[in-house]
Amino acid sequence: STQSRSSAASDVYKRQSMHSRIFLAFGLIATSGLTLANNEIKAVKVSGASHPSLAGELPTGTLTLDRETLASMPASNLTEVLDTVGGLQASQLYGTNGSEASLDLLGFGAGANQNTLILLNGRRLSNIDLASPFLSGIPLAAIERIEILPGAGAALYGNGAVGGVINIVTRRRYDNSAGLEVNGGSYGSLGGSGYATGHQGSLSGAVAMSTLDSDGYRDNNEVRNHSAFADVRYQQDGIEAYFTANGEKQELGLPGGRSEAQFRNDPQGTDTPFDDAEQDNYWLMPGLRIALRGNTALTLEASKRRQEQTFAFASSGSFGETVVESYSVTPKLEGQHTTGSAVHNWTLGLDLHEYDYHSRTSFGNRELEQSQRAWYLHNLVSLTPKLSLSAGARKLESTLSGEGADKEQDGEMYEGGIRYTFTGNLALFAGAQRSVRIANVDELSPFNPPIDPQTGKGYTAGASWSQGRQHSTLTFWRAEIDNEILFDPVSFTNRNLEDRTVHKGVSINSRWRLDKDLMLTINASAQQARFDGGPFDRNDVPLVPEHTLQLIADWQALSWLSTQISHRYVGDRRFDGDLDNRFRKLDHYRTTDLQLTARYQAFYLKAGVYNLEDHQVVDYGNFSNTTNTATLYPLPERHYRAAFGVEF
Repeated sequence: STQSRSSAASDVYKRQSMHSRIFLAFGLIATSGLTLANNEIKAVKVSGASHPSLAGELPTGTLTLDRETLASMPASNLTEVLDTVGGLQASQLYGTNGSEASLDLLGFGAGANQNTLILLNGRRLSNIDLASPFLSGIPLAAIERIEILPGAGAALYGNGAVGGVINIVTRRRYDNSAGLEVNGGSYGSLGGSGYATGHQGSLSGAVAMSTLDSDGYRDNNEVRNHSAFADVRYQQDGIEAYFTANGEKQELGLPGGRSEAQFRNDPQGTDTPFDDAEQDNYWLMPGLRIALRGNTALTLEASKRRQEQTFAFASSGSFGETVVESYSVTPKLEGQHTTGSAVHNWTLGLDLHEYDYHSRTSFGNRELEQSQRAWYLHNLVSLTPKLSLSAGARKLESTLSGEGADKEQDGEMYEGGIRYTFTGNLALFAGAQRSVRIANVDELSPFNPPIDPQTGKGYTAGASWSQGRQHSTLTFWRAEIDNEILFDPVSFTNRNLEDRTVHKGVSINSRWRLDKDLMLTINASAQQARFDGGPFDRNDVPLVPEHTLQLIADWQALSWLSTQISHRYVGDRRFDGDLDNRFRKLDHYRTTDLQLTARYQAFYLKAGVYNLEDHQVVDYGNFSNTTNTATLYPLPERHYRAAFGVEF
């Protein structure tokens, strides 16, 4: 796992009376909420046959990438898809299949993975250590939609939703269909995928598999990845039972970084030709949803997850193996009722998570257990056909045992918002949340000083508009983070920052149909993340780009031929570790990708060229204050991919 290197903030964590704050939250919930989908007020159906999502109804700048949008993108993995969103940056480190990627909502730099909460079907994928989320094992063919909640989700989803939430939702409507694909490209890449879906009576299901074998862009950059996904669902008479499973096995060469001279002269080389890592992961997720009387429903969900990671750094003589086994039970009760003309849609839930952490490395061994317990209450109410409000509260308690005295951490999270919809599908929204991030097992190691929970106040406001396939969302955000947990490159420890950090910016995500055959997507952000006080006062937080831009044109040139062209720009940002801002910035860069798709009956052929201008690109760089030198991690220059498939 990679050390967390973030930057933040501030005053000592102060507790307030829990009773008075819960009373206030219930008061807000009793008089507020919203139900908004596609900018029209609708009643949320609570039944066994319908599994509604709250994401598109919240008074936030919620972004939804649907199945049609995903299929049109010139992307081969989930990381590349997420990197197209304004306000969200995906850094790919080695740039082959999204392995070891970092996802950053609203500008948290090196600590992004710990401040952006990743969910699969509403259940946590974010790790309890400093490892990056494992996204390469989720095939695009299995995804129905992706819901992105910038600056929101703390009360509804919990710990770590500081910059927001990314919820990956797999397919749930299974017709009789199947598909096969074989693909290949530069750097000796060869892979394939397949899926099959079907239904009979009340039973439906899907299976999907994918594989990739590539030498990678750099020396000692090979990747071997195999994944499988399965989902079975039963629906009848107000009951929905479902079981989802996912597994992944990956082997990855670790080429390390390059000095500035090596980057100019030999970006594909490596000084660590024998370093490598492996990971084996699986998730088992059963669930049951039962419709009750009074327009309420009870959902009972559980999960079993196992992550095994091994690494061997011959370059430094270090090695290790980490196994994390996690179990969760997350029951919730949902209902709908009216008070006068207001329609309330409420959720009352309990989250129980247990983690067994086993680590054996050349640095020492650790055997830990972590328990996290949380309850939450959330309500969405349409007060009028145009005016909607929401409010929610969550109480979290965490206990880490296995090294001396138990380490207790807790926190309270709140969120609320308002939305007004005008005639013509134009809506204005504003929201606020109090977020909490508790330290993970790596940050609570004996090598680090005692660490308090990180707290933050976040504010969002903006506007959204939609009509058919055209939609735009403009979001302004500001987050003030206290006690931010970061990696200190001087003491080489994780610790709380004594002074606040402030993150602010604006993003636009807009998709337009220019004519019947041409769609244009414009996603962009302008952001600033700075230390507010202390020795780094007014310095930039490392790894946060000042500007990002993504332009995508999707042209149906002929009835059988479509073209997708994408242009990406990432602005200047500070090197990781350069808290003093005394070194130069990482250079901005731009890349262009082009993909053609030809279809004949059930068959299709895709061919693409990526980084068309053949630029030298760096997504991540680290600066050492000790040696006064920088290390760069190059991404691929111009490269090619092609795929042939059939769908029926």
